[in-house]
Amino acid sequence: MGPKDLSGVVQAGRGLGAGLMGDQTVMEGLRELAGFSLVPGTLNVRLPEPLDRDGWRYVAADEVAPDWEARTGQSGYFLAPVTIAGRFRGLAFQAVEPVGLGYPPDQIELFAEVHLRSALGLSDGDRLEIASA
Repeated sequence: MGPKDLSGVVQAGRGLGAGLMGDQTVMEGLRELAGFSLVPGTLNVRLPEPLDRDGWRYVAADEVAPDWEARTGQSGYFLAPVTIAGRFRGLAFQAVEPVGLGYPPDQIELFAEVHLRSALGLSDGDRLEIASA
């Protein structure tokens, strides 16, 4: 899968993103990474094949917050700016977790400037258009 088309299917997540993003320091760090304000939470999307991260930026967990790896178990992230549903700014990411924890190679998560499930009326199983910005 190339970096242009990241479209996939909305999946249920673990519900951890919004709680972790309740920390103002974390939100400020994420805003700096994205270049715009984000709403708390992430949206999980399964791609039709494993992600090709060529051209994606790597960010270590401590760039989000000094104790971020301890809070999440994730050592870093591959990030790419995206446009969601042809109109919303977002940041796609794929976490780096210890081997065996099961972060699927065909899954991305999205940070966005709006709450995507509400703004787009999304449910699990819906297809979502995502393109590199």
